[in-house]
Amino acid sequence: MFRRCGVLFLVFFLSFPSVFLAAQPKSVSPRDFSISPSGEWVELPVPLQNVVVSYGKKNTLATFHVTERELDENKTVDQLRWEDLFSPEFDSIDIRVQNMATLGGQKAKFCMYTIKPGKFKDMMEGKIFSKYLNYVTIHNGKLFSVTFRDTEDSFPMNYPSFLAAIRTFRFEKPEPAGTAGKV
Repeated sequence: MFRRCGVLFLVFFLSFPSVFLAAQPKSVSPRDFSISPSGEWVELPVPLQNVVVSYGKKNTLATFHVTERELDENKTVDQLRWEDLFSPEFDSIDIRVQNMATLGGQKAKFCMYTIKPGKFKDMMEGKIFSKYLNYVTIHNGKLFSVTFRDTEDSFPMNYPSFLAAIRTFRFEKPEPAGTAGKV
């Protein structure tokens, strides 16, 4: 089950172009968190499984998506492995940077990656070369993932705006005592 959900994570984050940037913003109704990006980000209508909210940066191809799903195993953030999260396409992923961070006051891990040339890249990006930044954390038995995607050329220009948005991410419901970082 963990592997199948990882595939869904990867397929969604690698395939969604920001084509709805003319859409009007609407109020966000997150279940367990809040996020307040600046006005240069527009909420996108993305009716995909586990996606709570998606944003596109106006006049760019930059997007970020927040997903939430139940974990079927008792894991900590330290135990999460990119090999599992990106399975079965992990060999197609070129992780360039990975480290630990904080997301919404919770311990998180992140990686910056691209897709290696090949069939998977052709299927997911076509001729566009994209760069991704993915944060994952566990809160109240759920895996939260925030993934920023942009073209490789525009990534450095739009990354600061994404970083400002992600710094507003807050969990609304506290974790029960003694479960911080565990499921």
